[in-house]
Formats: sequence, C-alpha cells, structure tokens
Amino acid sequence: MANIPAVKVVFGGYVTGYSLKQIEEYLAVLEEAGVQNIDTAQMYGDSEKLLGQVHAASRFIIDTKHVGGGIPGESSKDKVIARAKQSLEDLQTDAVDIFYIHVPDRKHPLEDTLAGINELYKAGKFKRLGLSNFYASEVEDVIRISKENNFVLPTVYQGNYSAIARKQEQELFPTLRKHNIAFYAYSPIAGGFLAKTKEQIVDPKVAGRWDRNTFIGGLYHTLYNKPTLLAALDTWGQISKDSGIPRAELAYRWVAYHSAIRAELGDAVVVGASRVEQLQQTLDGLSHGPLDEDVVERINGIWKDIEHESPLDNMEVLLNAQV
Repeated sequence: MANIPAVKVVFGGYVTGYSLKQIEEYLAVLEEAGVQNIDTAQMYGDSEKLLGQVHAASRFIIDTKHVGGGIPGESSKDKVIARAKQSLEDLQTDAVDIFYIHVPDRKHPLEDTLAGINELYKAGKFKRLGLSNFYASEVEDVIRISKENNFVLPTVYQGNYSAIARKQEQELFPTLRKHNIAFYAYSPIAGGFLAKTKEQIVDPKVAGRWDRNTFIGGLYHTLYNKPTLLAALDTWGQISKDSGIPRAELAYRWVAYHSAIRAELGDAVVVGASRVEQLQQTLDGLSHGPLDEDVVERINGIWKDIEHESPLDNMEVLLNAQV
C-alpha cells in the first residue's frame, strides 16, 4: 500500500448549545490526538463566545469567519472590521490564524469588503485570508481586486467535499492549485448522510441534524435527499459491510487519503461531532490510515452515477433563497 502522508485535521468548532464542561471534554480529546486547529465562525451562534470562555485560543490555533453573504447587509468595510473585533473579543484572543469570508455577498461591492479585510490584516488581526463557498470565478475576482489594490491575497479555501460531492475537483481545484491556495474540506461525511442508511434519511420522523423542521435539516434534505444519492447510499452501506469499516470512517478515510486533497499542499480535513465519543471514533478511524485499493475503487465507482445530482457546496441553497 502506498505511503500516503496524513492530512492535517481541523476540528469544526460549532459548539453552540454545549455546556462549558462538554466543550472541555471535546478539547481534551483533541489535545490527546494532537489536533491543533479549531475552525469556528460568526454564523455559528455562540460558538466564538463559548470557545473564548474555555480559553481555547491559549491552547489551539483558532480560525473564524466573517458572515459575508450569510447575513445580508454585513459586508461593508466598517461592518467587516467591527464584526472581526467582536469575534476576537468573544474568542478572548488578539488574533486568529485564518480569517475567512464565509459566503460570498453578491449584493455588495467585493472591493469594499476586501478593504475591510485588508485593514484587519495590516493591524495583525489574522495571519491568513480564507474564502469559503465561492465559485472559481469569484476566487479569481478576489485575487484580481486584491492585486489591483495591494490587498492581502487568499491562501486557504474551505469547501464542501466528500465521496459524493466531488464537483470541486473539476470546477474549483484547478483555480486553487494555480494560485497556491490550500483546500480545507468541510462536510467530509456529507452532513452525516454517509453515516446513515437510506431508510433513516427518508424516515419522516428522522431527528437530530436531519430533522426536516430545522434550517440545517431542511438544507441537508435539499442537498442530498435525491434518488441517485439515496441509491448510492445503499451501495455505500454494502461497501461498509464488505470491508468491515463503519460508514463514517469510510468517508473520512477516503477524503483524508484517497481524494484530490494533498497534505504536501497544506490541505486539511475538517471534522465535526455531535458527541465526544463520536469525535474520538472519528480521530481513531483516521489513524487507521489508507483504505485497501479495492475499497477505494468501489467508492470511486459511485461518482459517475451521482455526479449530475451532487451538490457543489452547502451555501447554494441559502444564497438562492435570498435571490
């Protein structure tokens, strides 16, 4: 089996709703596993405040995100700066590593937003600029405007990527590689889709993250509850059964070791968990290394049947709803 370098693991720090004790338990698992990076966002409810209250920034490298188009009317230079200062205050830190624009704001001049970002960079409030959920053409726009104005250039992109969401490989990766922008893969188990059975997804009483009556649940059903993807879930389950590898572990290990992301290019995989035990299982699973070649071939074989219905990123639905 090929010696594939382990990709960096980043913890997805959506911790709204958790007690400080629970968050401390998560952090203890991360420290034990050697995970050094936590990714959070202004749109993650009280997550920044909660991470600040447990002084996560004194023990981990923290990344956060400006809301961008996720909340209309928040992308002006002044609001970008004000929101960032509030984020740092909530996180109880002077600076973060990566400061992302979470979602493109297509209703506000990009140059004005980037001017605010650049002021923060010059003031030492972050080390690297990141983009998330931008189309390749929009990444090019950011780079062009930044070069024209001598603004900080983006060096990290965080995007939706999994064994059943691979459009990024053709539509985005060439642009990122051309500009030496690292890729951080979020939703490597497709919002939990790849950890479930078809019957669980279509069950009208499905609860938790897939509850249709919640915003996130409705989002995931719109993205993934489609005929070809549900059929692929049966195939996924059979691969899991035949290999003896849990469904979620299959998904994480495929992204970490067999996808288009590369450790040597600074890429990373973002992992999340609704329970501490789940986080431990995920990190343990990733430590098992690459999958057998026959398993990888079967996983790759799924893509041609679902490509036409696969989502590009999780924010398409949100942005389309604002139009």
